[in-house]
Amino acid sequence: MSYSPGHFYFRFAASHRENRNVPHGLTLVELLVAMAILVTVTTSAMLIFRGITRAWRTGELRTERYQQARLLLDLFGRELSSCVGSGRYPLVATAANDSPRLEAGSVLDELFFVGTLPGRTGLVERGYWVTAERELMCHDEEPADGDYATGTSEVCGRDVSEFAVTYFDGAEWLDRWDARPGAPQAGQLPKAVHIILAVGRQIPERFETIIYIPTS
Repeated sequence: MSYSPGHFYFRFAASHRENRNVPHGLTLVELLVAMAILVTVTTSAMLIFRGITRAWRTGELRTERYQQARLLLDLFGRELSSCVGSGRYPLVATAANDSPRLEAGSVLDELFFVGTLPGRTGLVERGYWVTAERELMCHDEEPADGDYATGTSEVCGRDVSEFAVTYFDGAEWLDRWDARPGAPQAGQLPKAVHIILAVGRQIPERFETIIYIPTS
């Protein structure tokens, strides 16, 4: 059988077309580019997710701090506005660097007084102070012995990094108040009380209020 040159050319061209239509795998460069794109997309997604999670946690923590501060400031306002002058239980407040303290273990300012609280019979001892564990304690007792050191205390707030109280005597703000007999403010109540409260150990939220004492 004889073959013409045209016959061989036709067979070669057809074979070349068939080989050209066979799919090839990814080259090394294409694979590296694809992996780089995948890593970039994955990293971006992780960063976005982490940022969203951090923002959500920060917002939730801030909300908790605001709720706690609002409850405490409402408590201070309600109770201090009912404060009364008492020779047996005068209003006594110390600053953080004073010694001795009214309450053992107190690390920030502390304040003790008596008041006529709603729903309670007669005068009630009240006091606020902060422990070394940053817990705000509320002293609560119905007076019986004339001594603020007795009675019970309960945790009213946590993670309190600042509790600073000043007292207005009608002319100036004082960082201490002592209404015990023979003391500078004997028998007197302050006109107003300014309280600064910070909640949180890292980047704390700071709140403040001024409470007027109508019975002063």
